[in-house]
Amino acid sequence: AGPLAGAASPARCSAGALRLRLAAGPPAKTMQHPALFALVNRGANACELEGYPRIRLLSAGGTRYPFAYRDGGDQEVTASAPTRVALRAGATAWVLINKNTCVLNNHGRIAREIDLAPPGSGAFLHLPLASAQFGYDYCPSPDPGHRIEVSPVEPTVARTLSLAR
Repeated sequence: AGPLAGAASPARCSAGALRLRLAAGPPAKTMQHPALFALVNRGANACELEGYPRIRLLSAGGTRYPFAYRDGGDQEVTASAPTRVALRAGATAWVLINKNTCVLNNHGRIAREIDLAPPGSGAFLHLPLASAQFGYDYCPSPDPGHRIEVSPVEPTVARTLSLAR
């Protein structure tokens, strides 16, 4: 079941109706680390998402790393404006995040958990991230690896990607 097309607007997807999972992302460009996340509608009814999610990256112990998050585009993430994504029960929407490699020493501070709040929701979905799948190192500003680029929620993986790819 894919996104709805041409139907009346369903209710906004609540965090409780969604499941977050890490998906196989696109091949990375030099010094880039894209990570693709799936938001699956596990509710019984259709719902919709529109906009950018809020992201928090944490250590394995739950310490929040103060990355700078930016909505809207780099060489991996789309700069396209958000659009409404309507999801049937069981359908998936996509979010891509990206960061540069840290140039300065990260002192072993690696993100091993993510909290993601769907657009318009105050509730976060929590996902532990296995070290083999994910490993964003934290580095303070002004290091280019300090910033995380975030895509809007999109109906397909292809729409999360930068047109410059």
